[in-house]
Amino acid sequence: MDAELCRVQLEEVARVKERKRLTFLLDGWEDLLKRSLYGALAAEINQYPIILKLADMTGRRGSAEKLLEVSEHALKVMDMEDAKNFIATTTDNPTVMQAFRKKFKDKFYWVLTFPCFLHGLNTLIGDICSHPWMKQQVTKATRIVTFFNGSHFWGGQLKDEAKRQKVTRTLKKNCESRWYALILQAISVKEHRQALTIVCAQPDAIKKTDGLSPVAPDVINILIKTMKPLVDTIGNCESREASLASCMLELIRCAKKLSQLSLDGSDNTGFWTHAKLVFNRRFHAMNTDHHSLALFLHPMCRKLAISQAANGRNFEFMVRTALSIAKQWRWGEAEAKSLVSNLKEYQKCTAVFAGGQADALDWWECLPVTAKHCPLKAMAIMLHSVVPHAADVERYFSGLGGTQSAKRCNLTVETFEALSKLRSSYAHHLYKLDRTAGKSTHRKHAHMHTRPHLGIDTDLVDELVKTFTWVPPLAAESDESEESLSGPEAITDEELAEAFDAIDREKAEAHQAEVMTAVDPDLELDGNEVLEGKMYDWKELEVVNKGTMPTGFVEDISVLDKAAGGQWNVKDLLSSEGVTSVP
Repeated sequence: MDAELCRVQLEEVARVKERKRLTFLLDGWEDLLKRSLYGALAAEINQYPIILKLADMTGRRGSAEKLLEVSEHALKVMDMEDAKNFIATTTDNPTVMQAFRKKFKDKFYWVLTFPCFLHGLNTLIGDICSHPWMKQQVTKATRIVTFFNGSHFWGGQLKDEAKRQKVTRTLKKNCESRWYALILQAISVKEHRQALTIVCAQPDAIKKTDGLSPVAPDVINILIKTMKPLVDTIGNCESREASLASCMLELIRCAKKLSQLSLDGSDNTGFWTHAKLVFNRRFHAMNTDHHSLALFLHPMCRKLAISQAANGRNFEFMVRTALSIAKQWRWGEAEAKSLVSNLKEYQKCTAVFAGGQADALDWWECLPVTAKHCPLKAMAIMLHSVVPHAADVERYFSGLGGTQSAKRCNLTVETFEALSKLRSSYAHHLYKLDRTAGKSTHRKHAHMHTRPHLGIDTDLVDELVKTFTWVPPLAAESDESEESLSGPEAITDEELAEAFDAIDREKAEAHQAEVMTAVDPDLELDGNEVLEGKMYDWKELEVVNKGTMPTGFVEDISVLDKAAGGQWNVKDLLSSEGVTSVP
């Protein structure tokens, strides 16, 4: 095995050096032997990930400094100490990871840092369900599921009753580490509602369950119709083809769906108001400056990204954000001025920037101009190459868990890492064979939504309405299929309580965090509510979904040719180039 591992290591080192737009992924995991393991991967859009290192942090303080040491060691193992092939790093978003990303950026100044988009959506779901009324209902459902899944006799009784009613789905438990486990539990309880009622009505069952009765169907319907758009967004964003722009577009589409929901007589008004407020605040936390710029630099979404001037994401904001990135990358003043000129032409859809297509990365790469003469092309390619989520690390841990048993396996971390690298290498070769043969290389499971073509989805015209009127404070029955969700989950009552406690702790930490990606409880939303349609123009979203080619903006922007030498300043350059009148 050692000889094979050496061969694979040399092969992976050569492969990672060939790729110039990598994203560094880092996440932690507790294995079945209760060891604290951290996995570091190199990922890229539309490419198979490369395992860098599996580090054992058991008994060590998991601080940002320690995580930086792990990252530096992972790069050194792959002969990439300078990290010159990495353009970004993406992690989940607890306070320690926020501090790690800042230290990583200080070490490698050109690296852009991002919180994992999928973890943000999962936190959003947990935040909504932390409402006291819904938390009580979810806890009750979990206790019922735990009892029947843990009891051989009563579980068998329920299984027989469900079979008589032709219910094929098993009861699913909520699991914090699985992004859409909560909705799986809700749907499984809904399908077993009648069988649970019959079994729980038996005298012996009443004694065993302490009088627990199934959760009311109205409660399950409220949970499902609120969470289903969010779960669908996770399914649409967790592939290796997802980009910053496509993730933001899916989140805007999710906001559009939630904004069309309306209250009915059985809904809990307090819960809907809470869900609306949480979504509005979390949306602003996830909609970072870089995400907004990436959406603007998608040729099909340039109007959508700045469709509402009231949200502050106007053209001046996009230029300012692009210049801040150029400043971080230490571009010269001449390149910065050329960047502003490119952005003006791009906004108007003139010159080489006319037209567009669903696959933004391919569109920018095929643009008939060199990156040397068009700095915007170089920046856009970089932004559209960033991996916006840490799903590949989660898949890596999932694969590790499939080869381990706490009772039968006591592999050292080094052996564990060797086996995982070999497995990943073999999977990569099978992946290349499938692509060469023209076979689908999409990772498939019951909920992930994948498409045969790269780029954003332009086939959702029927789901978007032409006009929009807000009916507070949310919800309507969802007619989407629930059969697309399935999968095994497990959790105990104690773990459920810990999960809700973790959400409460995360709120407190987010309030004190210095990094602005966390939710600001004091964020002023007046005029910027997403679900009220004040953030993005829903009509422009419909244009994007139709796949209509952009035709340019009506307004013109004056161009001032004022030379400046030496070190340049973002505000001064914005003023000198006529983007803003404020010096």
